[in-house]
Parts: sequence; C-alpha cells; structure tokens
Amino acid sequence: MAEKIFVYGSLMKDFFNYNNYLKGKVKSTTLAKTKGKLYHLANRGYPAMVEGEEDIYGELIEIEDFDINLRSLDGLENYIDEKSNLNEYNRVIKEVEILETGEKVKAYVYQFNLKNINNRKANTIYISSGNWREYMESQEKKAI
Repeated sequence: MAEKIFVYGSLMKDFFNYNNYLKGKVKSTTLAKTKGKLYHLANRGYPAMVEGEEDIYGELIEIEDFDINLRSLDGLENYIDEKSNLNEYNRVIKEVEILETGEKVKAYVYQFNLKNINNRKANTIYISSGNWREYMESQEKKAI
C-alpha cells in the first residue's frame, strides 16, 4: 500500500484545497512528477489528470494520520470506491519520480474518471506543460 499522495492541483501548497484539507497535517512535501495528461476543467476551476505518457508536475506529500486524512481527501475528490462509475476521480497507485533525486516511489494519485457521464461533458483545456500551478499563474497574469 502506498503511504504517500501525489497532488497536482488544488491540493498543492498555497491553493484553496490545501488550506481546507491539508494545512497542519503534512509531514513532508517534495516536488515530483508522474505520467499522464493534464487538463484544466474550465467550468469547475480545478485540474484533471487522465492516463497518458506526458510529465505531470506536482507535489509528493506525506500526511499525518494517513488513513483518516485519506478518507477526507476521498470525500473531496468524490471517490466512492474503486469500482464505482460515479467517482469523479479514481484513487490509483502510480509511479512518481522525485525531481531532486530521480528516485521513483509508489503513491496514490486522484485520476479523472472518464466513465463518469458528467466528466465526459466537462469543459476541458489541455495543459501542455503538465504544470497546473504554472497554468493558473499565467491565467492570473492575463486577468491583470
């Protein structure tokens, strides 16, 4: 079982869901990447990662009271169980690479569930950089 979580969106440090769900509960944060394909959900205001071979950048986190806090994150991500087509995101185990060392570890990742009918209708914007933080910062600059 993985004991770490790779986050690539609103659960990263300094974003709204980090403050609501993780602040004060994180033991360590490390810059990392995994493989996938990244989109911004324009009608929802957060990202979605699907299967792919592109680098997706984010943070590898260790949290206190792992099982309790993982259940809380499951609620945020609308994850019911591994077989449910109603999941907004599926919780999967993926290989994650730590940027500083190149070390590869297994971690939980919330991946957008394309079997969910509502998700198939989502208004998506492809993020070619694989970096949602950079994408959001560029959007803020455009708004100024």
